[in-house]
Amino acid sequence: MAKRLIRWELNDSILKMVRIVGEGEKTTELPVEFDLTKLFPNFNKFTEVQRQLVVYGVKQKLSDTGASKVGDFGSKIKAAKDRWADLLAGKWQGERVNATTNAKTLAKKVKETSQVISLEGLVMKKQLAQLPGQPEFTAEDQAKLDEFLKLAAEKLK
Repeated sequence: MAKRLIRWELNDSILKMVRIVGEGEKTTELPVEFDLTKLFPNFNKFTEVQRQLVVYGVKQKLSDTGASKVGDFGSKIKAAKDRWADLLAGKWQGERVNATTNAKTLAKKVKETSQVISLEGLVMKKQLAQLPGQPEFTAEDQAKLDEFLKLAAEKLK
């Protein structure tokens, strides 16, 4: 498990990045604060649930930005500040960086392969067609798959 390097704290409407040093929860404040009222002017009037949802979302967006930077505090801080500036400017860009990146990459490759008219592509398309939201496996696709299977069987003889 990765060592936790940063903790987030909320003080009224100020979200702070706090650096964890050493073992346990010894902390040193970093010079980074994000005033949530700049994004949500009525933040202090929100219910506790609304406040926590906003904090969670902002924290995740700023953390995900830094996750792509290799463990360097300076890079994490710069990435969070840059993303904060983007959010204040109304920009939402970039993708979430997390442990599912490899799974998403594999899913993208499977989808791309299923679109190729080949034995492998048609087999994948047939399997994917059973999932909601995937393209239909048509009679034409089945006829083409049967043709490829027949050719593959003949090669095995």
